[in-house]
Amino acid sequence: MTALYIILGILLVLFLLSLLRLGVRVEFTGSLAETRVTVIAGPARIQLLPKPEKPEKPQKEKKKKEKPAKAKAEGGEKKKKKLHLTKEDIKTALPALWECLKNGLRKTRQRLLLDPLHLSASLPGAADPAGAAELYGYVNAGMWTVMPQLERLMRIPDPRLHVEADFDASELRLTGEVGVTLQIRDLLAIGLAFAKPVLRWYLAMQKRHSAQEKAQAKENGAAPKEHDTADRTPSGDGADHITT
Repeated sequence: MTALYIILGILLVLFLLSLLRLGVRVEFTGSLAETRVTVIAGPARIQLLPKPEKPEKPQKEKKKKEKPAKAKAEGGEKKKKKLHLTKEDIKTALPALWECLKNGLRKTRQRLLLDPLHLSASLPGAADPAGAAELYGYVNAGMWTVMPQLERLMRIPDPRLHVEADFDASELRLTGEVGVTLQIRDLLAIGLAFAKPVLRWYLAMQKRHSAQEKAQAKENGAAPKEHDTADRTPSGDGADHITT
């Protein structure tokens, strides 16, 4: 009977923890250097950016341990393989990610809160006015396509969004504040909604890249190679001369 009480107590604690709200609040003031990021964990508030100043502690001199030359050589030879995303990869990923997000948000049953949502963006157009105007059109089209669906899937009490193109500016200016909070169980639901489709997309991308590499290698191998050819021509005295 004691074991049953312990198990029920653990389940109760896990359930209460799943109801804990997590989130993040970002305040934009025009430049990245002035951006303020605060993490929310229940009643706690932890400021990530800008980092709070800490009193300087006297630093102790530490002796540097020299690695063996062999280890250094092996470490230098090993290179991490970077993931290269092409336009085709991004183009195929966006619809899948959007569907994953919608499925995950449906499972939260509007427990995800997006408040505040106050953003004002000024697009730079001094260098490329035509490009800025085109980007302005894309941003507005995307914003008014996505926002109605998000308002059905989550709680957004007071959305305020404004986008403009400044043809005299040379840098993007973003002001406002955004706050997102959700319960831990909702975070797990969204993660599970993303897991399988994202893994499927990643494997398909790897397969596509592998096929492209094999095709490229085959094409390079089929290219004519230059070889030194030896042509033997008979001479007048019957001796063989090799010309290259």
